[in-house]
Amino acid sequence: MLRIIASVIVCIITSLSLFAQELKVKEFYSDPTDISAVKFQMKDLGGDPCALIKIGLAMADVSFEGDIIQQEYKDGEYWVYLIDGANWLNIKTKSYLPLRYEFEAVKGNTTYIMQIEKPQVAYDGPTGTVTITSNVRDADVYVDGEKLSSVTPFDYKGPEGDHTVELKAVGYNDERSVINVELNKKLKHHITMRAEGSFSVNGISYEMVQVRGGTFFMGSTAKNDKRNTFNYEQPVHEVTLRNYSIGRTEVTQALWEEIMGSNPSMNKGPNLPVENVTWNDCQDFITKLNERGSTHFRLPTEAEWEYAARNRGQEAPDVFSGGTLNKVAHLGVQTLQVGMKQPNPLGLYDMTGNVAEWCSDWLGKYTATKEMNPTGPKMGVRRIVRGGSFKDDEWYLRNACRSHQKPGEPSPTIGFRLAQDAY
Repeated sequence: MLRIIASVIVCIITSLSLFAQELKVKEFYSDPTDISAVKFQMKDLGGDPCALIKIGLAMADVSFEGDIIQQEYKDGEYWVYLIDGANWLNIKTKSYLPLRYEFEAVKGNTTYIMQIEKPQVAYDGPTGTVTITSNVRDADVYVDGEKLSSVTPFDYKGPEGDHTVELKAVGYNDERSVINVELNKKLKHHITMRAEGSFSVNGISYEMVQVRGGTFFMGSTAKNDKRNTFNYEQPVHEVTLRNYSIGRTEVTQALWEEIMGSNPSMNKGPNLPVENVTWNDCQDFITKLNERGSTHFRLPTEAEWEYAARNRGQEAPDVFSGGTLNKVAHLGVQTLQVGMKQPNPLGLYDMTGNVAEWCSDWLGKYTATKEMNPTGPKMGVRRIVRGGSFKDDEWYLRNACRSHQKPGEPSPTIGFRLAQDAY
């Protein structure tokens, strides 16, 4: 009986302790690459477009107060639409003190990101700290089954010993790991999350990288000369893309052999990129791969390829993907094992050099028209090839350079990587 009473008292104290604590806004910023406020536009009573705040707080029974037009829970976060010029928001829950957060006046048709961190339950005893980091920032962090944060890095402070950590994020596979807390020490523990679509076939793995969509200016800014007069890299034009994923590396010969039962490559090696394959061959490979797992892999579009190579459009068009040429690109007399050079900021290897890569588009001239998720002309003679190969000179290795090849013609300098829509 005394044990039951003690348990009840502990629960009451814990509940009171929780309610005496406040939520914390860890991040609040506008995201110009997130077009949700425009794509899912909401207007106020006067017909003016609202601002959208995406709030990372995975709790039930949360209410908001302010100049709000509409709110909904979507994809693990709250979407709150505020009128143009609103500058505060109240957040109320059953378990924590109300939080009032003030900010600079928001603007209509703009998406804002707010990450909220819940306080940990106080532990009355000796502790240590482990900083949990990940390649994915907007990840839910669970420790011993309890969600403690919606963003990484996260400092877990708790009793010594082993604790189970699980990370969850939209577009990524759940990842689980064990951390060891040592008394009075501050340690670090990194957990790498793999994008949805990453897979393994008979021990042969292929990893996808999630790419957050956005708007960028596609095409070359270089002056025309004898080398680029006929390669259709201009005019520079505005392109907006949805979320997608793309292969961390080029498809290897080991994976090709597993799916196709043959290897057409000129330079043989299981971890070398497959090459000497036609665009049509790539379609056969993708069809057979999809049949194995009921997946939906495809070749990347030309716009997706350039956007990823340029770190979501943030790198210049006429440089190399991820850094100086000698660090990111393999050049020589034959191919190199995938993933041996420096990756670009998205973690993609060999976007410059090694083998050039087939894209899904037919070759066509650019126009100055704004485009949304372009897929190229409906018909043509040649398919787009991007990235340059081990035997090309610097001009053909630039992010914006457009090469092309007939879809039925193989080359020992051309391979490919996979892409997939984000679901």
